[in-house]
Amino acid sequence: MGILDNLKQVLGGRKPGKAPASDTHAATAGEQPADSGRMYTVQSGDTLWKIADTLYGDGSRYLEIFAANKEFLKDPDHIVPGQELVIPPGNG
Repeated sequence: MGILDNLKQVLGGRKPGKAPASDTHAATAGEQPADSGRMYTVQSGDTLWKIADTLYGDGSRYLEIFAANKEFLKDPDHIVPGQELVIPPGNG
């Protein structure tokens, strides 16, 4: 499943971190974080740059995603498949 397929399934809900084994491709519906419009589940081959480029049309905005997930990410170059990320609203 690619980034675009994943984006179609992003519904928001769970806290960032590792997705349960039964659901590694999309977040479940539910209450969304107050500071976020959505969640994104990391896929194999993803980087924060690729995610920002796909979601915002500008890969250089990867630091916005990193900043929104600093509680869970210690390094913007280290994300793993199945990990859920808060995606800040794209406007700004």
